[in-house]
Amino acid sequence: MKLLIVKFKNMDKQVHKLYLNGLKFCLVLMLLSIFILTLYLSVHNPYIFYIGISLVKTSLFYTVFFIICALAIDTIKNG
Repeated sequence: MKLLIVKFKNMDKQVHKLYLNGLKFCLVLMLLSIFILTLYLSVHNPYIFYIGISLVKTSLFYTVFFIICALAIDTIKNG
């Protein structure tokens, strides 16, 4: 765990900026999915539920994708 923390602290500025912008995108996507899922509570339409859950899955996938890609790009750039 310490190794990951050190890698993120010593990350290149451009890669770090890209990483943070990606996480902001994922946060917006997650907030949109939360809004859709709260809308489902009042409407009870199964399609709205599936859209909300799909957005949650997509947001989590992209979060992991941005973390892994940022580490990989930084390693390639410094290696």
